[in-house]
Amino acid sequence: MHWTRGYVTDIGYTAHFYREMAPAHLAFAALISGRSPGRALNPQRVVELGCGQGFGLALLAAANPQIDFEGYDFNPEHVAHASRLIANAELSNIEVVEASFEELAAAGRRDPADLISLHGIWSWVSPDARDAIMSIIRQRLQPDGCVYISYNCQPGWASLMPMRQFMGDTRRRNPGHSDMQISLALDQLTQLRNGGAAYFTANPPAAAHLDHMLKQERSYLAHEYFGADWEIMPFSRVAAILGEAKLGYVGSATVAENLDQYAVPQALHEMVASANDIALRETIRDYAANKRFRRDIFARGLTPLTKAEHRGLLERIRFVGVRPREDFKFTFQGPLGELTGKEELYQPVADLVTQKPVTLEELRALPAFRNESLGTLLDCLALLIHAHQVFALAPGQPVDPAPAQRFNRWITERLKIGRVYHSIASPVLGSGLPVDDFDLLALSAVFDGRNEELSSITMHALNIFKQLERRPQLDGKPLTDDGEATRFLDDQIRPIMEKKFPLWRRLGVI
Repeated sequence: MHWTRGYVTDIGYTAHFYREMAPAHLAFAALISGRSPGRALNPQRVVELGCGQGFGLALLAAANPQIDFEGYDFNPEHVAHASRLIANAELSNIEVVEASFEELAAAGRRDPADLISLHGIWSWVSPDARDAIMSIIRQRLQPDGCVYISYNCQPGWASLMPMRQFMGDTRRRNPGHSDMQISLALDQLTQLRNGGAAYFTANPPAAAHLDHMLKQERSYLAHEYFGADWEIMPFSRVAAILGEAKLGYVGSATVAENLDQYAVPQALHEMVASANDIALRETIRDYAANKRFRRDIFARGLTPLTKAEHRGLLERIRFVGVRPREDFKFTFQGPLGELTGKEELYQPVADLVTQKPVTLEELRALPAFRNESLGTLLDCLALLIHAHQVFALAPGQPVDPAPAQRFNRWITERLKIGRVYHSIASPVLGSGLPVDDFDLLALSAVFDGRNEELSSITMHALNIFKQLERRPQLDGKPLTDDGEATRFLDDQIRPIMEKKFPLWRRLGVI
């Protein structure tokens, strides 16, 4: 058998960061579910199986220099990219190894792991590879250790599976490079949709999904849809397989999915509450939300918490805003649709967390919560975290910001040659923050030691465009006049300097 085993290798996977993989986020997700975070609260060693380009793992290593990280991927192109990133950012707490899951399982034990992560792996590998993954987990995961695993699930995929079949058939009948095959499949699906094909007219979710796919990176789509192995498992089967390695379900890393008032229609709350086992309960939740992707946390040796223990762990967590105060919004996209928070509760929380990291006790002291339950405050925090507006900080001493800042500097250096990464590391969060191209241009000026004046940073940004033989664009049209381009860049960079520079300094980014 060829070493690729039917997996797409002629085009590299995307290099993204997923905040659900940050240990501190997983710890809070466990706590909001009423469960112990176990070793995720203060891990010493984190292992990622199938780390892809290694960008997300390297970002976590930069943001958490007190933790050792290991990553494994069988694609040498991915491992080479990760190794260059690690070397250039001078990260000493991370190792990335080229190995298949079968090779890794056969190699036997290494140091025990506190947290093992698999993002976008489980649904796309063969049964033999899944067996090897389970062997690795049995060998390495410590008692009270956690596993983060994401995978496709039903019933949300039911209406979309014919599209994947169509794309796979297109690939098999049209030999060539994966990005060309993806473009051809999308063109044909678009032609079918625009021509009134009954599959799309009778199936609005498929039409909406096609629109979403047309906006996604071709490299992501190739790995999502073209692998030889693709199996959608219900939660019950995943839980049964992981149960063979003594793992029990903790909760969802998608925080709002742990709260039935946001994740399940009111009429079904009693049905969920009366479910006599976890598998049935989660199946009901999946059907209630028409879920097609799960982000699950499992633990080896679930530790039941008393009410006092749960409260004590929550009181060790601090909460901090991760966007400028003016950008906070109290309308949230929940599992079932849009949610609107009460401004009289959310505004004072936003005011406080954007000043400094704060504890649950400090938040409960706010006048707005003096007559509210702890559950009401936790609901507010859960939705703000779900919406990427607040982050829960794990307890511990401040860490050295230098590795994160070296990593971020390297990200801005790559921008100058046209390689763009859309996340930066925060040593305060132990996680990452999203950035756009203009954020990176402004950060590049800071790391290059430019005066923090608008004219200086704008000129620096314009020079980067010129080095890349590109021009800033307005409404899809290049701004060829330097004066016009400068005014446009001024408008983009001014709010970054005013609002994001102070935030990034508080979070240790710069």
